[in-house]
Amino acid sequence: MALWQEIKIGSEDKRLLAAFAGTGLVIMGIGGVFALLMLLVRTPALSVLSSNVYYQALTGHGIMMFIFWIGFIQTAFLLAAGTVLIKRKLWSYELGWVGFGIMTLAAILALIAILLGTNITYNAPIPLVEQYPASWLAYLSFVTLALGMGLVVVDFIATILSAVERKLSLKAWASFFKEIPISTFAAIASLFIAVPGLIAAIKIFGFAFLWSLGIGEILPGAFRMNWHIVFHIYHYLPALALVGVAYLLVEATADAKSVYAKQVAKALFLLYPFFVPPTFIYHLLMDPNLPYNVKFVGTTLSLLVGVPTVLHVFVILGMLEARMRQAGYGFFSWLKHLPWGNPAFGSMIMGMVTLFWGGLLAYVLIQEQLSPMLHNTFVVPAYIHPMAAGGANITYMGALYYGLPVLLGRRLWGLRLARLQPYLMGAALLIMSTFGVIGGLGGVPRRYAGGLDASGSWPIWMNLSLGIGGILAVIAGVTFVLIMVMTVIAGKKVATIEESIKGMEAPPLPSKVAYNRTPVALIPSSVFILGIVILTLLAFGYFWGMPIQMR
Repeated sequence: MALWQEIKIGSEDKRLLAAFAGTGLVIMGIGGVFALLMLLVRTPALSVLSSNVYYQALTGHGIMMFIFWIGFIQTAFLLAAGTVLIKRKLWSYELGWVGFGIMTLAAILALIAILLGTNITYNAPIPLVEQYPASWLAYLSFVTLALGMGLVVVDFIATILSAVERKLSLKAWASFFKEIPISTFAAIASLFIAVPGLIAAIKIFGFAFLWSLGIGEILPGAFRMNWHIVFHIYHYLPALALVGVAYLLVEATADAKSVYAKQVAKALFLLYPFFVPPTFIYHLLMDPNLPYNVKFVGTTLSLLVGVPTVLHVFVILGMLEARMRQAGYGFFSWLKHLPWGNPAFGSMIMGMVTLFWGGLLAYVLIQEQLSPMLHNTFVVPAYIHPMAAGGANITYMGALYYGLPVLLGRRLWGLRLARLQPYLMGAALLIMSTFGVIGGLGGVPRRYAGGLDASGSWPIWMNLSLGIGGILAVIAGVTFVLIMVMTVIAGKKVATIEESIKGMEAPPLPSKVAYNRTPVALIPSSVFILGIVILTLLAFGYFWGMPIQMR
């Protein structure tokens, strides 16, 4: 409870944060509708809609969920990290609201483009988009979103600068970085990849927007290269953000403090700007114009991209283990005493579980010899969903289980239902991913509405993946949105933060013994590394057994 007693949120912060979170939830709901439409087309047992609906829904789902929902919710976390967590006022609330308005406009422009039939998926490839008259709207929405987010980032940077009185003193900055929470430091570290990403996005989509209006020229190869750089950066920002949120959740749900120096966790966040940008090459392993040596280097560098996240997960699980062992529980018995009934805790844990599985598959896909064989199969969406919809989104949901009641001064509606939701979502994504991988290995393509030979075994795997896993994921998503909406409408009004999170407090654990070792926390990381080796060997063994061998 100490964490909540320290938090004070001003009325201006509440309104702005609620606007970002609320708009993000609306966008999530729209993206969920598109997901359902995709399932109704591509699940073999259903296939009740036309292929045109599928491609339109594919575009809508990708843009609304991966670009706009994540963009809005991560911007809200950025603002919270710069205000609520360090007890500061935002440098300019006017600038924050302008940024919010521009981002909302961007979402509206994108939705209009989608509804007008601009079926370009989220990568909007040149020159294929020429066949869609409203493609300029999609490019304009991407530029507008980057501009809006850029204003909020400027506001955040100015807030951080204003928090240090002696701005030219290295000692003052060192003291500031030492004292701020880990999650705030994570937000600051994210700027090293977010700011270059925003600049690159404005440049690439700005030129694409002009090209779509018939102004200027743009080479398809150059667009593809620059798009992958932007995509790669914003593919890994959620990894950094979810870890920052997890540090906050582990303290809020279990009263767990780090048994290691906080500077260790903070330093790990600086590895993301070091490892992430140079590893974008693995997105181009299918490009025939890229020399083999470059692909080899890209694959080698890519093996390092998950290092920061693996180390962070060890620290976070170590925080849990140390806190429970301090309460007197045994080597493994502490696991059953964790707050499994807290929906925020369940979200954090299931986020880690799905991230673990998606990460294993990712390491198989980024290898130079395997990527060309798997890149355009259903293995890709089967791996990305447990990472993005799982690792990132489930963790973000956990934050909103606390965030929305605190911002609104209302108690969470449907707490019993909320306790089940993260486990349902996690299980659904694991089912979808596992059977989707099997289907992808059997030849199911990545972005194709239908027309496949139904005589093989692939319909069985896709019915299990999409028909069961996908539908359950939609149900879990609808459940979360319902809980959020009903909290706004019918949640009991309360006077304090402690009352708003009733039922989700950290358990009152005693501190019986001093304990600062975390051997159990080493197990997931060790299993992860072993799993990468095993899956890689299995993948190579599988493909070597096919009639066409790898060379």
